[in-house]
Amino acid sequence: MRKLLFFILGLPALSFGQWTENFDAGTTMPAGWAVINNGGANGWVFGTPGTGTAQSGTNVASLTYNATAHDDYLITKAITVTAGVSDRISFYVKSRSASFLENYEVLLSTTDQTAGAFTTVLQASQDAPTAWTQNTFDLSAYVGQTVYVAIHATDTDQWQLYADTFVVDSVPTTPPSCTTITSPTNGATGVNPDGILNWTMIPAATGYKVRVGTTPGGTDIVNNTDAGNVLTYNITGNLNTNTLYYATIIPYNGIGDATGCSEISFTTVAAPANDDCAGAVSLTVNSDLACGTVTAGNTLGASASADVLAPCTGTADDDVWYSFTATGTTHQISLTNLVSTGTTTASSIYFQVLSGACGALTNVNCSTTATKTITGLTAGQTYYVRVYTSSGAGYNMSFNICVGTPPPPPANDNCASPIALTVGTDFASGAITTTNVSATSDGTPESCQTSSNNNVWYSVVVPSSGMLTIETKAATGSAYTDSVINVFSGSCGALTGVGCDDDNGDGNFSLLSLTGQTPGTVLLISVWRWSNASVFDGEFQLSAYDSSTLATTEVSKTKNSIQAFPNPFSEVLNISDISNVKSISVMDVAGRLVKTIEKPSSTLHLGELRSGMYMVTLTMKDGTMQTIKTIKK
Repeated sequence: MRKLLFFILGLPALSFGQWTENFDAGTTMPAGWAVINNGGANGWVFGTPGTGTAQSGTNVASLTYNATAHDDYLITKAITVTAGVSDRISFYVKSRSASFLENYEVLLSTTDQTAGAFTTVLQASQDAPTAWTQNTFDLSAYVGQTVYVAIHATDTDQWQLYADTFVVDSVPTTPPSCTTITSPTNGATGVNPDGILNWTMIPAATGYKVRVGTTPGGTDIVNNTDAGNVLTYNITGNLNTNTLYYATIIPYNGIGDATGCSEISFTTVAAPANDDCAGAVSLTVNSDLACGTVTAGNTLGASASADVLAPCTGTADDDVWYSFTATGTTHQISLTNLVSTGTTTASSIYFQVLSGACGALTNVNCSTTATKTITGLTAGQTYYVRVYTSSGAGYNMSFNICVGTPPPPPANDNCASPIALTVGTDFASGAITTTNVSATSDGTPESCQTSSNNNVWYSVVVPSSGMLTIETKAATGSAYTDSVINVFSGSCGALTGVGCDDDNGDGNFSLLSLTGQTPGTVLLISVWRWSNASVFDGEFQLSAYDSSTLATTEVSKTKNSIQAFPNPFSEVLNISDISNVKSISVMDVAGRLVKTIEKPSSTLHLGELRSGMYMVTLTMKDGTMQTIKTIKK
């Protein structure tokens, strides 16, 4: 959903004084400020930002999107403009997302805090960038007057706008002081070559110049570039790995540049040995999926490789390489213990599997998840694995990589070798615990759910009643959580569909009730796992049962002895004596309540129920209950 955070910022001011407001005193509007909300329902709030950090402290002023356009003001308290004391105001703004930049303007009133009073435009409407950016306004023209400053938001349906660190001070008469580079620190080693510099704010500065070189005082990388009034700078193009660099940040204002600013030095991290295909690290192939042997890796310092093949997605600017020799046709590759190591927090990591030789590789598979089962391999052949974070510069991750070997397919992987089920009287009496781990998809049609994979087979003989319920349930600790059941008559290669179910059981498990089947007929059951991700394979419970063997006329013996007929029934179930019945509840064989009838009549219309057995419970006016087992044809 698209979101918009509109941010109206007011600038706090004390009469005849300088001040700073960063909203950290609480979550209420500062004293003397005013808010006008003429647009959408969302208005100005104070607190921690929805993402990222405040420019200073912990809180910001913020405004959240509406489908209706904002017409919202955040207005400072009165500012008495005094020359050389309080004749300048500054603040920081940013948008939450580059895809939804927030639009705002800055206005001034010389009379009061009503919307109509803000007739002077200090800044025309513009988008707030995604990095904290300082705006500074000279109030010298208003010396001797009392003014109010407001941020006016008018955008529609974007996301979020933030503002922070309002400062009222004086227009500088001298150059600013020097800043301190906070990252990288002076003398740091192993620095990310993404080339991101950060420094502290200097209130008297209106901008900062950046100088970076490979010699003391050098400018061969960045030559006194004006970064603007920001506190971070990303050097165009990655720096070289394992290289010593020198950097200086020089604040400036309308009077001039800061002088005597200290230079720092730092050394970038060395490129990993497996930065290219030729240096691929050999991996141990585990004999199971437990990953007893893993290899540590890190994309920090890695660069893009020439051996990058379609159709894999993501920004492969930091790939590292591994190789393994397949011991079978199927292996599972897993990336575990993922830790962000870049200057920007990384959250996703991809990998590609390739065959052939370095410089002449062929794509085998792409993965956008940390674990994937790769099929169609050739035992004895060497394969390459290229690992990279999905985003661009600054995003790096360390990890452990494992090549595992799944167990062989289960014995009932194919239609020709089903496991025979014994028909029970309820789920528990007929249940077995079984698995689809390493099963393959055999191409049998799944008539009720096409997104199904890795099916296994079972058979069952139809009981004398011609009625049968087939149901799956979860097995403790298993990743298998969603099944699809297909039932067939006939023989392998000449199957005829009898029924199919996806999610009528518990949660996302399946339950299929069959009636009118020919006693003694063998039915074949294909159980699929929903989803395309093999990580959801595992154990599950399966049962075939015929609840009608409990007896269709069994009645709990209570003093009422009421009868239900006909039993089995098709559409209508009659109750022999309704005079003392307060309510009736109907539950299926799994114990789920499917219908409740208050003040019932003697005729119950139950045609909407599926075929199968139901427990009809009569609650009497004296509080006693009677339960009757019934069968819906």
